[in-house]
Amino acid sequence: MIKQINISNMAHLDIQLNKAKSAGYSHFIPYSNEIKINQDMLNAVPLGEHSIAVDYTIHGVYLNDCRYFGNDKLSFLAWMNNINHYPNIIYNIDTALIYLSKYQIQSIMDLAVITILKNEIDIDGHVVFDFIEELQTSSSFWNSLDTREIKIANHFDLNKLAYIHGHSIPFPKYKHPLADETLRFADSWLVTTKFKLPKWMYNKIHQRAIQNHKKLSYIYTKDTSKLKNHVVFLGFDYGYRGNSKYLFNYFVKRNPTTEAYYITDDRRGPYFLPIDAEHNKELIETAKIVVIESYMPEAYQPNGTVIQLWHGTPIKELFLDSKEPYQNQTIYNYRARKYNKWKHQSYVLLDSKASEGLFETAFPNETVQFLPFGYPRVSYLLNYKDNQNQQRKIREKLKLNHTKPVLLYAPTWHKNTESFTPLTMTPELLEKYYVIYKGHIEGDDAIPEGVIEAPMDIETQDLILVSDIVLTDYSSIIFDALTIDKKVCLYTPNHEEYKEERGVYIDVLNSLAKVWYTDEELLLNHLIHDRIPTIHQHALINRNNQSLKKLTQLMRDILDK
Repeated sequence: MIKQINISNMAHLDIQLNKAKSAGYSHFIPYSNEIKINQDMLNAVPLGEHSIAVDYTIHGVYLNDCRYFGNDKLSFLAWMNNINHYPNIIYNIDTALIYLSKYQIQSIMDLAVITILKNEIDIDGHVVFDFIEELQTSSSFWNSLDTREIKIANHFDLNKLAYIHGHSIPFPKYKHPLADETLRFADSWLVTTKFKLPKWMYNKIHQRAIQNHKKLSYIYTKDTSKLKNHVVFLGFDYGYRGNSKYLFNYFVKRNPTTEAYYITDDRRGPYFLPIDAEHNKELIETAKIVVIESYMPEAYQPNGTVIQLWHGTPIKELFLDSKEPYQNQTIYNYRARKYNKWKHQSYVLLDSKASEGLFETAFPNETVQFLPFGYPRVSYLLNYKDNQNQQRKIREKLKLNHTKPVLLYAPTWHKNTESFTPLTMTPELLEKYYVIYKGHIEGDDAIPEGVIEAPMDIETQDLILVSDIVLTDYSSIIFDALTIDKKVCLYTPNHEEYKEERGVYIDVLNSLAKVWYTDEELLLNHLIHDRIPTIHQHALINRNNQSLKKLTQLMRDILDK
């Protein structure tokens, strides 16, 4: 358990920690007027044996450029290789008590530095802290530090931290271990001047770096004076599909006098604008409402209300819930841009009330309102699930007759192709079913032999309508299918590899346990012999879908203000 302790009086911290330990707590997290805690994020942090580095904001804004959140463990070098330094640690109580007895710990920053320097630190990516003030180390701490115990690789960074906080550097004869090109510009000046650079000059150089960093971190203040009374839809990757498509069609039919645009290359007409249209930026940034289904493109900074439709109830872990090692380690400023984009949103659509908890910890939730209205794409399924005429048209387009059932195979996107092994299309399976293969829009997997490749001009929802069974691995399509009582199954032969690559919501997977297969032979047997179990009810599906009506009313209310 984690004990929350007010550290306004650090002199009595050891007493408080011993009381917490006696009460069964293994870790503690500090708070004060300068340190705020996001409770939802804190509750999502799993506990191990060690202290834990978690993520943080500064005055509610994400200003970090650290990449260590893709790793399992934190080193002092990695912690210092950030544009700012704060005590972003949940502390193991036993370890903290040892350091309190050995060193002159007078600030929480003292405790953070020695904990990271001396101990094995786990990493969790949830944004738990919001720091209100800059926190510094104390002179007493530096005086109590035994420099003989410190690795040479850490000498420069300890010198840097002491210099920034106004103390004498502990290692005057240090040698910087890294090549000059790896240094930040401000740090190169510290090396060149052997830490004799005037503090005002360092601060000026550092502040310039921070301002440049902010420009690359999607940080801006909305200017509502620029707004005009129109609506812009961006869709998922500018595609005319999914939730955006169905909401757009419903909205414009019922609001014919409202200026509304959909930015896509998939359609032509009075409401549609190509992706490279000259005035798109102005149109988006002056729109009273911008409707998106994923993340806002880098080029745009909308000033109006942003409604996030998202693109499915997740099985895969999302953003802060996932380590995302590839993204965190290789994409510059990845977390900052993603986090700050989410903060500019006003509403987030959910398919069901039960899915709210999945989004609360995956994204910042302080500034958004969740709308559990259901997804527009699922509303379409519910409206057409008994429409034989519509289904006949889709079948004719796919050249399907009624001689055998339809199996829709729609695996999700995999960053690492080694984590994806498709189901073998055996002669028996192809004899039993029409197998329609629908690859992920961002994927480039080879099409299995013998399947019907889903045409680009047929919406995924229409494929679900004509299918008897929907097969995926981790795609949210499974909940769409369950909503209209389709049989479903999951096939995840490389589950451990995918867990490491992306992470999964194990509770969600376990709720689908009776249709979750890792053994190919067993799955093929059940498919061929009609043994796939039926799921009649599930907490994450919502048959009382009111998305189109309620979202349209919400948008109308915003426009009429």
